[in-house]
Amino acid sequence: MSLVTPSSSPTRTRPRVTVGLGFVQAVRPALYALLLASALLTFFAGTGVAGHPLPVWATSAAPWLFAVFLVVFAIYRLTLVRARRYPAAIGLFQIGLGALVWVLLLPGVRRSISPPVRAQDSVQSLLGSEDPRVRSLAAEVAGTRSDGTRYAEALIDRLTDAEPEVRRAAHGSLVRLFGIDAGDDAAAWRGLIAGRGNRP
Repeated sequence: MSLVTPSSSPTRTRPRVTVGLGFVQAVRPALYALLLASALLTFFAGTGVAGHPLPVWATSAAPWLFAVFLVVFAIYRLTLVRARRYPAAIGLFQIGLGALVWVLLLPGVRRSISPPVRAQDSVQSLLGSEDPRVRSLAAEVAGTRSDGTRYAEALIDRLTDAEPEVRRAAHGSLVRLFGIDAGDDAAAWRGLIAGRGNRP
C-alpha cells in the first residue's frame, strides 16, 4: 500500500510551485516599480520636488505601495522555500525585515520618530534686514532675550551699521547682555567677549 496521500503528493505540489514561480516572474518588473515608487515617495515626502511639496495622498501612498510589494515578495520567497530552492530561515528573515520597514513607513510612526523641526530664528534674520527700522528693532529685541548672548556677533556687526539708530540699539543690547561697555569699537567688543568666553 502506498503511504503517499493525494494531498502530499509531490506530483501535485510541483505544478502549484511552478505556477507560483511563474506568476512572480511575470510581475517582477511591476514589483520593482512598486519598490522604487515607494522609495521615491518616502524620500520626497519631507523635501518635496523642486521646492513644491507633495500632495497629501502621495505622501501617504508610500507605505501601501510597499505593502503590495511585500505581499508579492513574501509569496515569491515562500514559494521558493516550499520548492526547497531557498533557505527557509533567510526567507523568513527577509519577510520579517520587510514588515518592519513597512511599519516604519507608516505616517504616524514616521512623525513619532522624526526629530522636532526647529523654529526659524526670526531675530537673527531680521538683524540683516534691508530696512533700518527692522534692524534697529531686532537689535533691541536681541538684548531682551534670555539667550541673547548668541546674537553677540550679529550685534557687533551692527555697530558699523550705516544707520545711527541701528548702531545705538546694537550697542545698548550688548551693554545689557554682557554688563560691560566697550563703546562703539567692534574689535574691542570682540576682544572683551572672547575673554569672557561669550558669557554674560
